[in-house]
Amino acid sequence: MVAFVTMGVGVNARSAFSLLYPPMLDEFQWSRSVTAGTFAVGFLASAFLAPLIGIGIDRFGPRYIFPFGGLVVAVGLGLTTFVNSPMAMYATWGVMVGAGSVIIAYVGHSAFLPNWFVRRRGLAIGIAFSGVGLSPLS
Repeated sequence: MVAFVTMGVGVNARSAFSLLYPPMLDEFQWSRSVTAGTFAVGFLASAFLAPLIGIGIDRFGPRYIFPFGGLVVAVGLGLTTFVNSPMAMYATWGVMVGAGSVIIAYVGHSAFLPNWFVRRRGLAIGIAFSGVGLSPLS
């Protein structure tokens, strides 16, 4: 159950940007490219940090890495409320939320779920990853 919830929170924290994009354009009056750059920065941060996240999970285990990822997402979203420049938006929502969501979403779950389940591995991964589509409904 925890895998289901963390997967949903991790993926949807990052993808909520597309929902909030029009109000952000109105609020900040930045160009579309500058505002959308936040989403791109998040994916770049995720790409560069994914190997480090895997090393961290191998070394310390998901018990310590997952709460850290959740904390990074929470702090990033909290700090986003104080944003007043594009660079601050890139740092908070782009890097912090992007990196934290990768920890508690696909990369994190892909690192430990196959080791925990042998006989019904596909079912376990399917249930965990279904959190992406079902968590916005709750």
